[in-house]
Amino acid sequence: MKKETERKYVMKIWRSMKRHLRSFIKNGKQEDLHHFRTGVKKLRALLILADSAEKSPGLEKRFKPVRKIFKQAGEIRNAYINRELGKTVGENTDFMREQQQIMETATLAFNADKDQHRLSLRKTRRNILKRIRSVSKLHLTLYYHQQLESIAAGLNQLRFDESLHTCRKQLKVLLYNYALAGPELEISFNEAYIDQVQEAIGNWHDNQLAIELFTTGEASDGNEIARGLKKQSAKLKKQLTVLTRNFQEQATTVTELPIPQVD
Repeated sequence: MKKETERKYVMKIWRSMKRHLRSFIKNGKQEDLHHFRTGVKKLRALLILADSAEKSPGLEKRFKPVRKIFKQAGEIRNAYINRELGKTVGENTDFMREQQQIMETATLAFNADKDQHRLSLRKTRRNILKRIRSVSKLHLTLYYHQQLESIAAGLNQLRFDESLHTCRKQLKVLLYNYALAGPELEISFNEAYIDQVQEAIGNWHDNQLAIELFTTGEASDGNEIARGLKKQSAKLKKQLTVLTRNFQEQATTVTELPIPQVD
């Protein structure tokens, strides 16, 4: 990837992040906060890739001030998602009031720091743009090949724990960077299939978080919400098991693959 191409990409994402951050502070719309956080994830993915090509990596470290804003925004976003989840699984007014309060308090604190947010974004962008370097085709190909091998090793011995969520993060880095890296890769990369896998993992992970929120050990066995969530968990696990068979072969074979149907 050429240095100038990377710089243009960084500037494009950064402008979008700033626009959505300003909009959220002004209007409080959750969609703006979501787009801001997605932009941070895309830029971090690029910096992880760029650092992998350097003897003395430091780009991701310089991105830390923006990740701090991302984490603060995450407190608001998580409370919002929890509140919405509460609406879907049944009436739980105490829980939803608690999440609403967390969201409002975190939003007030976030907006109070708006000037610092803007300063941090400006300084960090300057530091990143000064230090970004080109990445060779050979390194890109080796990086994608090694990452897919690492992910395949984890999925071949499928464990439904936090390691699965880690696999998803690795997949997202590859997907976020594919717009830039794709034209220069010397291996096949089945973007559609890999996106299916990361989405399936995300659905399973979201369901697990819901189970943690709305169930409490053995006492929850007779609870209708708990039963529904656990039934859905079993279905999602089965889907993932089918979907990830021969992961590396599927990930590097570009064909139209249907999402496996699990009864």
